[in-house]
Amino acid sequence: MEDALAFGGACISLLNHADRVRVACLAQLVNVIAPIMTKTGGGAWRQTIFFPFAHMSRFGRGRILHAQVETEADYASYNNPDGRPAGTFPAPDVPYLKTAAVAEQGGGLSLFLLNRDLKQEMEVGVEARSFGPLTVHERLELRHDDLMAANSENTPDKVKPAPLQSVAFDRGRLRATPKPASWNVIYLAPH
Repeated sequence: MEDALAFGGACISLLNHADRVRVACLAQLVNVIAPIMTKTGGGAWRQTIFFPFAHMSRFGRGRILHAQVETEADYASYNNPDGRPAGTFPAPDVPYLKTAAVAEQGGGLSLFLLNRDLKQEMEVGVEARSFGPLTVHERLELRHDDLMAANSENTPDKVKPAPLQSVAFDRGRLRATPKPASWNVIYLAPH
């Protein structure tokens, strides 16, 4: 599970820097550190990193928007006691929420939400009123209570996406509550 969170975070970073990173490729597609594992004479199964990769491929197409994370609580970020600016070491405070937003050419909006807090769920609010009438079409969550949980030939579905339960969308305002240590995707489709 922790590999899926790290991989999902890397994918969000790539999307958020798409103005400079034009192409990103996955080196190994099968076995070793790949999203798909196989066994000679046996079966094939999806590793946990398969899911963020598939979600990015499916929902990460379009115009990347600048998503800004605003928090009011002190617990909402990894604290940098020195308070140094970005580009210096140690880095500035890092929000527990890592996000990317993609506007689809047809009018839809994809949101990728990574809750990096290992203990607390968080309430997330998104203003999407300027997109016109939208509806929640997909809402996915990838998480497991055990960060070391992995899929295997014998347990191929130990870690897999499930519906994100806590999503509400009304009059262009989205509310979601990602659980601790979770990868989440919300796709808002045009009416």
